[in-house]
Amino acid sequence: MTSVRRMTATDRRQRIVRAAGELFIVRGYTGVSMEDVLAAVGGSKATLYRYFADKSALFRAAVEALCDEWSRPLHAFAPDGESLADNLVALGEHFASIVLSPQAVALHRLVTAEAERIPGLGAVFAEHGPAAGHAVIGRCLRQACDDGLIEVTDPLRAAAQLYQAMLGDAQMRLLTDAPRKLTEAEVHASVVEAVRVFLRGVAVRATE
Repeated sequence: MTSVRRMTATDRRQRIVRAAGELFIVRGYTGVSMEDVLAAVGGSKATLYRYFADKSALFRAAVEALCDEWSRPLHAFAPDGESLADNLVALGEHFASIVLSPQAVALHRLVTAEAERIPGLGAVFAEHGPAAGHAVIGRCLRQACDDGLIEVTDPLRAAAQLYQAMLGDAQMRLLTDAPRKLTEAEVHASVVEAVRVFLRGVAVRATE
């Protein structure tokens, strides 16, 4: 007879957060109530409020969980190109597949709209979203510095700048629902050109 594992407190919390995240993405922050989340996951109101004091606390947790879930493939991504340029382009395109997705754009809009009203929301998004992504590029740049391929004073700052050069335009057009969005080919061209210009700027200078 196969035993059934009992749902732990952690399991319950994750289930609540996952359901809330899906609802927030579809309906927005104001369009979701704690009762909506309760209807989606079942259980008692006392259990829901045991984990989250109010909707804002639940929203912060949902934002953190979604960002962590979407960034997980980035941390596991190991580009194997023949050059640093190839690897940075591969990273940029991998980033594009995540941050330019409809779900990621919807979450970014939600956070921007609610950040002033929900204490700590901006910090959660920054730490688990952009900062996590910049750290991935930063590690690649730091290794390239150690290998003597480039000269960068602050790899993490350089990573943030490179990210904006690669995807900033495409991301902003989606966030603001601009009349014309970049095609996949244009996003690829933007990534390639940003990497080319960046590597030219950080190239190791020959000593006289």
